[in-house]
Amino acid sequence: MIKRRRFLKGVTAGAGSMLFSPVLQSMAGKIDGDYVLPKRVVFVLFDNGFHETASLPVEMDVGADVIRRRALSELTLPADIAPFDRLKERLTIVHGLRGEHVYPDHGAGFGALSGVAGGVGREKHRRAVAESIDAAIARQLPGVFPLLVLGIDPGNASTSTAVVSSAWGPGRGIAAQCRPELAFESLFGTIGARRNDFRTRKSLLDFVTGDVKRLRTELAGPEREQLDYHLGALESLSKRDGELAEMYDRGQLETNIPKLPVKSDLMRETVTAQFEIAASALVTGLTSVVTITSGLCSIGKSYSGFSNMSVHALGHNNKDTDLNLMGFEILGRVRRHIAEQAVQLLEKLRSIPEDGGTMLDNTLLVFTSDSANRQHTQGENWPFVIVGNLGGRLRAGDLVMYPTQPAAQPRGDWAFHIAGAKTNPKINALYCTLLHAIGAPREHFNMPSANKMSVSQYGVLPELLT
Repeated sequence: MIKRRRFLKGVTAGAGSMLFSPVLQSMAGKIDGDYVLPKRVVFVLFDNGFHETASLPVEMDVGADVIRRRALSELTLPADIAPFDRLKERLTIVHGLRGEHVYPDHGAGFGALSGVAGGVGREKHRRAVAESIDAAIARQLPGVFPLLVLGIDPGNASTSTAVVSSAWGPGRGIAAQCRPELAFESLFGTIGARRNDFRTRKSLLDFVTGDVKRLRTELAGPEREQLDYHLGALESLSKRDGELAEMYDRGQLETNIPKLPVKSDLMRETVTAQFEIAASALVTGLTSVVTITSGLCSIGKSYSGFSNMSVHALGHNNKDTDLNLMGFEILGRVRRHIAEQAVQLLEKLRSIPEDGGTMLDNTLLVFTSDSANRQHTQGENWPFVIVGNLGGRLRAGDLVMYPTQPAAQPRGDWAFHIAGAKTNPKINALYCTLLHAIGAPREHFNMPSANKMSVSQYGVLPELLT
């Protein structure tokens, strides 16, 4: 006990206090007897819809006026989300939630995470009129960085930041960092780095890491193991900074604009880098809530590295004659790559011990499209893939399907899709359920005051809670 107190005092008095505060707070809580298991939530948004053929297990039919539940262990995941198969016991797939009131169309903007439209006409997606669910959760899970929002703008390397998905409240949008090197700097700039001064930052990280390594001899058992993983994450970041420093010294980096090694794979590499940054931020405890938005809740230019065709044309299933692939096939590849990176993030957390289990045991990932099930959708079905149960607070391992029917086909170029019954819950109800799961229950989430519908459309979903 004395040794642990001495360790805490030694680190909190030094340069490591900021970087290691989450670990130190955990240890201090255990000593004082008021320790609470940590919780983490990751939101992954992608553009161009989450087609039913990409999100519905292949054995499932549609057309029922009751809620159906099937064990995922009995079902086959479609190719787009097949990477989640290794986490099937932690997986929940939800179909039939509605989001028509946020006009998803080419992307619902702030509405995708708030369940509230931001206006009308061209402005309907661009204005934050309510808090988003990631911000609401972040208020309950404070960190050095309460909410980390990372963006990917397909085919547009010049975008630095974008305010598109997340908000603390009306008119208080949260910027998404769209360039990985600047996202990294935004996380670690508080420890003294100057812009593009990679070598200075690496030296400071190395100093802090070495200082804590000397102090770790005061610990034993699982606490030392947990600290070692924390150190490993920081050493990985330091290595990346060292590589950037060498590139900068060789003149390979222009001011503020890194030159990525393979331009044709820009989106693929950006997606991978943003997920790596998210994983490092979670492992080091700098944040407990991350949102990654690929497509920036709208329609971008092109999925560079996957296809040179326009994102909009692919969403209409036009053929890429260069690749001899239809648009939906290419969208499937993009979604699968994002799913693969999401699984790698979760596997990283599963490799790190935490309080008799792993970090994954106390982490939830929500995977969905910012435009519901397709381009030009009315939001009649909004599929979700959810990974994790937050320490047993949510049920997992099932497909949950609210009353659905095959939808009329408005055009010949859309994938098969379904519509949830008009009385089905809104996406707001799922978000309200997540707040219950983290211990911050509400009667509903962002239900319009003038709305005459049942609170059950905006309140908790008992089918998902344990």
